[in-house]
Amino acid sequence: MAPKRVDHLVKMAEQIALNLGAGHDDAAAGEQTAGHIRHFWTPAMRLQLLDFWHHGGEVTAVLAAALRNLKEED
Repeated sequence: MAPKRVDHLVKMAEQIALNLGAGHDDAAAGEQTAGHIRHFWTPAMRLQLLDFWHHGGEVTAVLAAALRNLKEED
């Protein structure tokens, strides 16, 4: 996958985490973010984001919590 596309997925995921995470702790916000990504993103998009993170890509604490949640489902 092209780096530009991965960057776009990360940016979208971070925006979702920011919007859903307002007023919540990281774990709760991570669950909500994971639920949104699970429901609205294609499996390919989820796998690309997980691959980025698994290979050391930097994300916020809320998105990391969401990705841990999504990874457990694999």
